[in-house]
Amino acid sequence: MVQIIFHEEWVVQNKLTEKTGLSARQIKACRLGSWIEGVHFKRLSPSGLKTLRGVVWYNYPKINQLVQDS
Repeated sequence: MVQIIFHEEWVVQNKLTEKTGLSARQIKACRLGSWIEGVHFKRLSPSGLKTLRGVVWYNYPKINQLVQDS
């Protein structure tokens, strides 16, 4: 039998805030600064089309790695 384990790789802003303590303004500043779209975060729209207003998902392990490597 296959066992599936969920590791919370991609999280939304509320969960990222809970895990890191970053505020919404700090997260936005990081998105506009050092984080790379497609690596540290991505936007997904319900329709699947590329948009600036979709739900933003954050890659918590990649963000954590960036902090560790800094």
